[in-house]
Amino acid sequence: MKKAILFVSDHFKEEAIALAEGAEYKVLEIYPLPKSPNPKFYIQMNKLRKIEENDLIDAIIIFDILKPRHFINLRRELKQKEIIDKVLLLLEIFALHAGSKEAKMQIELARLKYELPIIKEAYTKLKLGEQQGLLGSGGYGFESLIKLYRRKINKLSKELENIKKFKEKSIEANKRAEYTPTIAIVGYTNSGKTSLFNTLTSLSQKVDSKLFTTMAPKRYSISLKDKKIMLVDTVGFIRGIPPQVIDSFFVTLSEAKYSDALLLLLDSTLNKELIIETLTSSFQILREIGVSGKPIIVVLNKIDKLDGDLDQKIELVKNKANELYSPIYDTIPVSALKRVNIDLLRDRVYQLITELT
Repeated sequence: MKKAILFVSDHFKEEAIALAEGAEYKVLEIYPLPKSPNPKFYIQMNKLRKIEENDLIDAIIIFDILKPRHFINLRRELKQKEIIDKVLLLLEIFALHAGSKEAKMQIELARLKYELPIIKEAYTKLKLGEQQGLLGSGGYGFESLIKLYRRKINKLSKELENIKKFKEKSIEANKRAEYTPTIAIVGYTNSGKTSLFNTLTSLSQKVDSKLFTTMAPKRYSISLKDKKIMLVDTVGFIRGIPPQVIDSFFVTLSEAKYSDALLLLLDSTLNKELIIETLTSSFQILREIGVSGKPIIVVLNKIDKLDGDLDQKIELVKNKANELYSPIYDTIPVSALKRVNIDLLRDRVYQLITELT
């Protein structure tokens, strides 16, 4: 396992550590993000020199979005160490867990689009005489590299667009041929989506404490009384997910867009402020991928681990969800792991599908 130094704000510390470990880094030290980032390196000079002298460190992870000049200057000063920001960290995790050719293409496209401005700025600096030999390339090497990146981006974009059109046509054709209502399970990583999917389907998909256990959506048909329903376990959200990642993973996240209704999971063990923050961010992500007007059941999961303030949290979530989105079909507290209120959830899903069909 590679060793890393992590720069992160207190607000995102727990999430960033879990993400770094999910990408198979061992975090040796944690520093707060600088209040006034250094214009050239983002991190403070004293931290930079300290890291430069430490041969045990393989990478520095900065849990923020770096500008191209930060990458260029940090790579020049820390030649033997990887420089990773929030976007690249997420892409590493996605690459580790990608299960389909489509997902791998999306990850590659995201990486190329993110790295191209860095290479272009390095080339500009080379022409101005401010940069020499970055990445081992001279002027001709940079030009060839930029052309190669552009060719790959165009090729992958066209292939993914064709996949998107084919998928949309297939979904519409399937609906006309034999309509089976689809319910997508969405929500933050570690909110228990896969546990709920397993409970509702009686399957045993892999459940992991690491983030992003679910990378490729899982689909499975279940029967509720006299109705068949297609249940979809989707890729999880994280707080403040960068738009670079959302755009590139549109096809993967769009399982929610094409479903008939959604189960939006929240982790009830979070404090009230964090529950509201994740709820707000979830609706924002759903809007960005095109979800609108579909009925949502908000599922407050892990209630078996709560210590008494369940009623307050239910009321808080119910009010906020109705303020942010319509229609909210219901708000149901459950424990997917202990099967608490699962029958109630099944009944409400059945009623919802009956009304839709």
